[in-house]
Amino acid sequence: MKSRRSIAAGRRRRRPARGRRTRLVVFIAVAGLAAAVPFAASACGSDDSTDSSVQDAAALGGRIWKAVEIAGVTTAPADGADATAAFEGGVVSGSGGVNRYTAAYTTEEPDGITIAQAAATLMAGPEEAMAQEQAYFAALAQAATFSVDEGSLTLMDDQGATLVRFEVAAPRALTGTTWQALAYNNGRGALQSPAIDSSITAVFDEDGNLGGNASVNQYSTAYSTTGETMSIDAQIITTKMAGPPELMEQEAAYLAALPQTATYTVEGDELWLRDAEGAALAHYVAE
Repeated sequence: MKSRRSIAAGRRRRRPARGRRTRLVVFIAVAGLAAAVPFAASACGSDDSTDSSVQDAAALGGRIWKAVEIAGVTTAPADGADATAAFEGGVVSGSGGVNRYTAAYTTEEPDGITIAQAAATLMAGPEEAMAQEQAYFAALAQAATFSVDEGSLTLMDDQGATLVRFEVAAPRALTGTTWQALAYNNGRGALQSPAIDSSITAVFDEDGNLGGNASVNQYSTAYSTTGETMSIDAQIITTKMAGPPELMEQEAAYLAALPQTATYTVEGDELWLRDAEGAALAHYVAE
């Protein structure tokens, strides 16, 4: 029996094939993230839509899952975001705590699951957060079975040991929340973490005002939303303080990115702003 506090190295034992679905996976680059996307699928064997396992597999989707335990260790944001997972259409995606990731997955009756190696962005973060993220990605790749109910999801290895335990993450409200930036678009087509000991924030109020700290200066502007679309006014008012050159450059890049916003998504306690092409402009976590 494997320890709950460690993830064994090497390949796990293959489960017997029972109506397994095979998928051809194509990797494409989207906004700096190699995403695993199911291209086509063919079924082997029969598919009984009345089987309870189908209901279990379906219950994976439609929710954001937040990891509360990884390899027997209770998780902590550790100056980053929570590790999360969203299962949809054969792809699981979310945050590892520092980086965004995607991975293809398949399920098999009655409770089998296989998750491919995650493709992730390459941002750096605090040492503790990076270690937790690596343990999380390793745990996903070793998942062999799952158990899901209304409020929790558990991934287990082929010996039945718990790898990751999740709970449903209730989405935070866009307005009235102080959003702390984990990354911003640096104007060169990539997301970049804010400099150490600097702070970028955003607060959206119900009257259509957006403000916060841009790194050195405070800023304010107007915004509007319809569904998941968002428009941010290019006329941004700031204070006139000077700071170190690297922070002034960071501030200029962040403020230049904001008016390019076309859509936003709130995933649990994380907020993403994206442009019309789907490229990420800013990634925040709720304080």
